Amino acid sequence: MSKPAALYLDFVAGPHRAPIVGASLCAIGLAVAITVGLMFDSQVNERNRLDAELNAVTAARSPKLPGSLKSGEDAAKIEAELSIPWSQLLTELEAAGQDSESTVSLLQVEPDPAKHVVRITAETRSLPAALSYLQRLQKSTVLRYPMLESHELKKDDPEHPVRVKLVAEWRT
Repeated sequence: MSKPAALYLDFVAGPHRAPIVGASLCAIGLAVAITVGLMFDSQVNERNRLDAELNAVTAARSPKLPGSLKSGEDAAKIEAELSIPWSQLLTELEAAGQDSESTVSLLQVEPDPAKHVVRITAETRSLPAALSYLQRLQKSTVLRYPMLESHELKKDDPEHPVRVKLVAEWRT
């Protein structure tokens, strides 16, 4: 067998010199980092601009509430008024009007949910028709203790109708 070639190790040799290649790679890396940073900044600015536009559109579409409605107490009052069973009351008043052969014309219905009272203003052709309407309301399940509060003969109208005001407790 032949003898292997001698291996030469030089532990004291100087470093390889490539200053132009290293400096150019460093400059290219720095330029890329600056470019990426500028692109990121422009994307962040674009996002902020779009968020501002979205907030402006959302604010324009949302209803403006007065300052007094912002408290929870006022909102609770409004919610309580909206949850009142209006349809039952109006259905009962309509049924009573139909039972009295349409001789009663409702002019005004003033409910007071806080006091559980409803005031009804109506016109009839005669006082007996108004009293029969009142008797029909006394049979109602929605109204309790309907009473005649006042009545007035309208002399300025050629048909001389009777305007009556009724008051009743309202079962809500």
